[in-house]
Amino acid sequence: MPEVINKSTEIQSFFDKLNAKDKTPKNAYRRNAPIYSLICYVNNITGCYLSDNLDPIPVFIERSRLHMDDIYPDDESQEYYLLVSEYLDFIEKYVLHSSTL
Repeated sequence: MPEVINKSTEIQSFFDKLNAKDKTPKNAYRRNAPIYSLICYVNNITGCYLSDNLDPIPVFIERSRLHMDDIYPDDESQEYYLLVSEYLDFIEKYVLHSSTL
């Protein structure tokens, strides 16, 4: 884990991938889509991170992981779930590291 995470590179790279049309499952932004909650949790994490409000992030990480445990991805969502898992690991390490400073 690097001492300082550059917001303009690592987080932007994840955010770009997580919201890319080819990575986001079809109809994911519809409220009745099973993956909608996960999309919202991930975007809330990023918003909190970018505004330097790290306190709510662990709550959204937990909700994201519970969602992924409870709602098994369909074929279209599998790649997105993998990317979200990587993102959650990354951001969790950042938050843990920041809290020890």
